[in-house]
Amino acid sequence: MVEREVSRRAVLGAGVGVAAAVGGLGSPAVARRGGERLGRVPVSMSMHTHSSFSEGGSWADGGGGASMLAQLEQAKQTGTDVVWWTDHDWRMEAYGYYDGIRFDGTDEGQQLAWVPQNEGPVTDARHAFVDEPHSPDEPGKALRVTATGTSAAEWGAAWLFADGGNSFYTTNLTDTTLFVDVLAERIGPDAEVVVQLETSYRPATAGRPAGVYVLEYRVGGQASRTLRGELTGVVTVPATGGWQTLKIRPRKDIHTFWPEIMAEDSALARLRFGVRARNNATGQGVFDHLRIKRTRDQTRWAVREQRDLMKRLGRRYRGITQLLGSEVSMVRHLNVYMEHFELFPYADRGVAPVLDDSVAAAREMVRWYHQRGALVQYNHPPIDAAELVASRALGCDLMETVDPGGVSTITRQRLDLFDVAARNALFLTATSRNDDHAGRDWTTKDLFQTSAWSRSRRARDLIAALAAGHVFLNHQRLWRDGALDLLVDGRRAMGQVIRTDAAYAPVEIFADHLPVGARVDVVVGVCDRGGATSRSIERQPFPATAFAGGEALPFRLDRASGRYLRVEAYAADETPLGFSNPVWLLPDDDTIEVPNARRFELRH
Repeated sequence: MVEREVSRRAVLGAGVGVAAAVGGLGSPAVARRGGERLGRVPVSMSMHTHSSFSEGGSWADGGGGASMLAQLEQAKQTGTDVVWWTDHDWRMEAYGYYDGIRFDGTDEGQQLAWVPQNEGPVTDARHAFVDEPHSPDEPGKALRVTATGTSAAEWGAAWLFADGGNSFYTTNLTDTTLFVDVLAERIGPDAEVVVQLETSYRPATAGRPAGVYVLEYRVGGQASRTLRGELTGVVTVPATGGWQTLKIRPRKDIHTFWPEIMAEDSALARLRFGVRARNNATGQGVFDHLRIKRTRDQTRWAVREQRDLMKRLGRRYRGITQLLGSEVSMVRHLNVYMEHFELFPYADRGVAPVLDDSVAAAREMVRWYHQRGALVQYNHPPIDAAELVASRALGCDLMETVDPGGVSTITRQRLDLFDVAARNALFLTATSRNDDHAGRDWTTKDLFQTSAWSRSRRARDLIAALAAGHVFLNHQRLWRDGALDLLVDGRRAMGQVIRTDAAYAPVEIFADHLPVGARVDVVVGVCDRGGATSRSIERQPFPATAFAGGEALPFRLDRASGRYLRVEAYAADETPLGFSNPVWLLPDDDTIEVPNARRFELRH
């Protein structure tokens, strides 16, 4: 790897290797963050956002995944203009999902595991998969759970969490009905048998606190519907003395308990089966023959339902534009952005399918979406420069670079990887990875917004800006009003490829609203297009005062055999504030294919 730091004094002198600054480049454009420059405004986007159509909090500790409502509230708090919904495509489809659990103590051929979880004052909590009794409607074993409550007043619970492998039952629950057979063996005033469904996280709403909304179905008391606290809805049914089937319609029950919220904005995140007890009573119950019924078709239902929720939620969050894409996830993870979104129709591979991690499968998926006019983003790519170059980044248009951790090793590695791609004329637009599933804490994270210089917030205009590379990344908390731009010949050149016989191109660099003590590093890299797997760059620092008052920094980019230029902004304490996309300068006889959206012709 070649990387050199060049002082400002050296830059102002003659001949600094790959780049030099010159004056007399004409009057710079004047910029205002949120205002117009060259007919475009900066639009901040969260481009990797999960909701109740993804897996959310389906891990052992639960915690609920984000509702769409929760994510929109975070976007509002961080001043984000556009939210792209990018839920996992196969979860939207419920592709390869469980349609039942037999409770036979094995993985049931679908990666199922059982995780004991005790809560509150209980003792002698145990479980077993028993031959008898079992449901009269299903042969094989059943799950028995037993526990004793030790407190006179406080209930304790013993649970078995049904860990669905790669969350093979977690998806939006709007069309879902569950049936489970239950035998209440030991119950009474202080002991009950319980099935629990954890749904999605919501912010404080309708006078209730923020939190995960939970449904419990208890066997052993008088028939009733009650709220325990504010976020747990309890349906109690009497025991019949034998096997009985609970029919669970979660969307209907959520609407009944909390009519003010949009019940359809809910995921089935976690299923638990157990007993609760107090006052030294012992609860014991047997569970068997779970059936999960969904009415959705593979590719249309989720798109229709999520678009409907977008419309309804849009009335509450009028300042935020919502656009629909997805994270394609049965191959290497890829986000797709298109005006009229379509889900990929996966062929049936049975229950609990495993993603195909091959380059060939990913490239085929990219081709399928390109044929439908989509842009495709390589999500959290592996740190493998040789493969990235050899595969031409799978044929993708965009690549995630800055990680949610902000200043992190993985961000540095991905920026290095992006420079390797730029060196090899892989014309990618660098984007920021939000990838948030929780919907709780955007304001405290080192998240970067992907900001596009766009005509509007319409999908067509944003996709055009992304395709052209007219994009910069800015820290959503520390540099929300910041902006970066690169101009050549008075036109936006960020993300563009210039092929010319000229020896250099005069670049105007804009860095708006830098804080006191900040600096901007101009990164100039070799683009020799020879398959190198390390980057070759020079880094040249400039103080914030060089950009004061919206002035442009004039910079001479020498072409040589091929160069690119991008910029990075840093606070006084070295915290990254922002990153631009590159402009490439190549010889005019170069034969590398350049996408139409990136072609830039010099006027002189």
